Amino acid sequence: MSPKQAMIAIILVVAAALVGTSAFVVDQREQVLVLQFGNPKDVVKKAGLHFKWPWESVKTFDHRLLESDAQPNEVITMDKKSIMVDNYTRWKIADPLKVYQVARTQVGVESRMEDVVRGKVREVLGQHTLYEIVSGGDDATLRIKLMQSIRDRADKEVRDLGLQIVDVRIKRADLPLENSEAVFQRMKAERNRIAKEYRSEGEEAAKEIRAEAEKQRKVILADAYRQSEILRGHADAESTAIYAKAYKKDPDFYAFTRSLQAYRASINKGSRLVISPDTEFFHFFQQSHR
Repeated sequence: MSPKQAMIAIILVVAAALVGTSAFVVDQREQVLVLQFGNPKDVVKKAGLHFKWPWESVKTFDHRLLESDAQPNEVITMDKKSIMVDNYTRWKIADPLKVYQVARTQVGVESRMEDVVRGKVREVLGQHTLYEIVSGGDDATLRIKLMQSIRDRADKEVRDLGLQIVDVRIKRADLPLENSEAVFQRMKAERNRIAKEYRSEGEEAAKEIRAEAEKQRKVILADAYRQSEILRGHADAESTAIYAKAYKKDPDFYAFTRSLQAYRASINKGSRLVISPDTEFFHFFQQSHR
């Protein structure tokens, strides 16, 4: 190899090394901060192949919409009630340079952003009662307005951190454990009180029903007894009329039939009858004997 060719080869190797250390690729999901000796120099948000000086470095930040799910936050409402609010935040990095200047890393700035949102949640919800927060109050759009207010206030404050808050949502709002237990005991006592009222009303209604049934039973029995007495009276009158009619047709046969009935009723097998044989009761026996 001639000296000229060797020189060209060396130049090509150095150029390739320079290109290799100077080129960098920006993904469409990322944005890059170019640093020169640790100092921010440029922000690259456009995806594709880019170049820098070999002595420069790059720091990558997320360019996507991010979501942060913070720990439940205790809030004191306007009516002095304590609730645990569980919320999440959708946000993105608007200015990587400010993020780097404030917290150096994406994780560090996310922690500060969560503190800001937590404070705004306490600030906004603290201006409303527990009923309004949980049920939405009389205004159907109140909950939406609360979320928008938290988002706007937090977004305004995190702009200095290089962030943009897109949305804040409350997943759930619960009473603290000790308050929940107290509420449960109050609800239990209230249900027991209502149950006792229902039982008392039921017992009173049962007594009234039983009293009315007893009254109706006595009325029915009395009416049945009255009707039976009337029927018995009619039957006795009718039987008396039949007997009288039969007596008029043949008084002797009637007297004989009645005597036979009396004998049958008074003289049974194994019974003893102490009576004088000359009495009128044995009138027909005396006639038969003569």
